[in-house]
Amino acid sequence: MRTALQNMTEKLQELGIYRIEPDNHIDKELHTYASALDTVTDIADNLLKEIIINTATDYGLSWREQLWGIVRNELPTDQRRTTIRKRFTINADDFTLNGMQNFLSSLGIDTEIIEKPSQYRMYINVFNGNDFTIPIRYYLTQQIEEFFPAHCMVFVDYRTNGTWNDLDFKRIYFSVYDSFNYTWNYLENFE
Repeated sequence: MRTALQNMTEKLQELGIYRIEPDNHIDKELHTYASALDTVTDIADNLLKEIIINTATDYGLSWREQLWGIVRNELPTDQRRTTIRKRFTINADDFTLNGMQNFLSSLGIDTEIIEKPSQYRMYINVFNGNDFTIPIRYYLTQQIEEFFPAHCMVFVDYRTNGTWNDLDFKRIYFSVYDSFNYTWNYLENFE
């Protein structure tokens, strides 16, 4: 790719009006102009890169993620792009089980949906729950509650396999569980 200096120098030499030699006044002036033009060109090239989801790496991803309330810096760039593309494909016809699964996938979570239509309930088991911090879990749960049908109670479970480590990860003391009369059996088989 040709630089602004190369383009200007070539065009002015073709005119035959200017004598352009290294370190003369015209050459220095062209270097000054070229420096400013290269800066503008770099900014424009970066803007074009950030406008397209497949090439965005920074603010192009952040601007789109802010549409949904949070910048997902904890995700790798490729996964951020994938979740944004998936999110933009969701439409009004996606209130099927498959559409809901696609929505959950657009959030970057691996899940299973268990429906209890007679009870107007949906249980969402998040298989990669350990990948998310508590604030991100809160955000994901809010997004899920906004998207899923209002007449259904939605329960989101971030436990992976009901181990002691899962409970420790939550940083909740057992006195809290005791105050709700939760037993280990209840915690293990939560519904």
